[in-house]
Amino acid sequence: MPDTRIGAALLDAARAFRPRIIADRDRIEASRRIPEDLAQELARAGFFRLFLPEAYGGLDLTPMVAMEVFEELAGADASVAWCVWNGNTHWTAAQLSPEAARTIHADPDVITANSTRASGQAHIVPDGFRVSGRWSLVSGCELGTWMVLLCVVHENGKPRLMPAGAPENRFMLIPSADCEIIDTWTVGGLRGTGSHDVLVRDVVVPNSYGSGFTDPYVLPEPRYRIPPFSRVIPGLGAMALGIARTAIDTFGEIAGAKTPQRTAQMLRDTHGAQMRVSQAESLVRSARLFLFDSLERLWVRLLATGEVSMEARAHARLAASHAVSSAVQAVDLLYVGAGATSLYTSCPLERAFRDVHAITQHIGVNPRVLETTGRVLFGLEPDTPLL
Repeated sequence: MPDTRIGAALLDAARAFRPRIIADRDRIEASRRIPEDLAQELARAGFFRLFLPEAYGGLDLTPMVAMEVFEELAGADASVAWCVWNGNTHWTAAQLSPEAARTIHADPDVITANSTRASGQAHIVPDGFRVSGRWSLVSGCELGTWMVLLCVVHENGKPRLMPAGAPENRFMLIPSADCEIIDTWTVGGLRGTGSHDVLVRDVVVPNSYGSGFTDPYVLPEPRYRIPPFSRVIPGLGAMALGIARTAIDTFGEIAGAKTPQRTAQMLRDTHGAQMRVSQAESLVRSARLFLFDSLERLWVRLLATGEVSMEARAHARLAASHAVSSAVQAVDLLYVGAGATSLYTSCPLERAFRDVHAITQHIGVNPRVLETTGRVLFGLEPDTPLL
């Protein structure tokens, strides 16, 4: 098991990167992507190997430490955090053949980009699949050397069905040289993520470079049996909380320097501002406790038993959704409370407002998730296997 000091060192590195990332924020926004030099520095420091198994050169961090890293990076710049989060799809490595996993990660600085939208077709051919499709919202695709793209498996010209009757989906790992990036990312929030479309035409992918949610685990340790969505989706909550924390700090700076129009009081001396910062602080702190507590309980149980209960999955997913909604409420309170100052792009609250609202559009924290978690809390079966 990896040394716990590795996680602490990486979190220190994330804090050390903060001035560097902040200095690049305008460049990130203008270019709609993470600069190549910054991405390579982050890769060399290990930020794209958080979940990669130790057997393949990864840091193999616990989910809790990884969430702290995402939170810290998002406090500096949400687009940077998002690309790092999206580039850590290494839970697939525990289900890949060792040959494929070692080939892909032979370069310790490799960066992957992924899409969990089943927008492609993987037609069965001898020894593999012939893949074609177009995927949207592939964050960090300009940085990636490998794409991890979800496809519907086709056999004899039509989707191959799973025992339950649903089409079979598999991730296909494809070198970026075999992919075409189509510039589509002209947006407001998370502008620097470069989440363009990716097009693939008739690329043959060997069997060993495919991975499915239900594939057997090649690596036997219990830590690799964490459900993919229990590992990935909480990162949305962590990033939202990082954005909100910076918004609280920014509001404090504004309140200590601004005297609103038609008043004689500094903003920090007004009852309205005092109430808003108190509400925001309560929202962020309580949501953070729920997020980290649910993840730690899930993780401890997994290591002890090799299993994760449906209730634990539901709590982690609920905590992630709650963290995002709480962060949005906090940022909105402060954005309004700072008055016209928040309108200017030079004000971090303006960017925080755009970025935190953009996170709400991820399907992982769609309001309908609460219906699924509610079913589990009532003792019913979830209405989706993707919990």
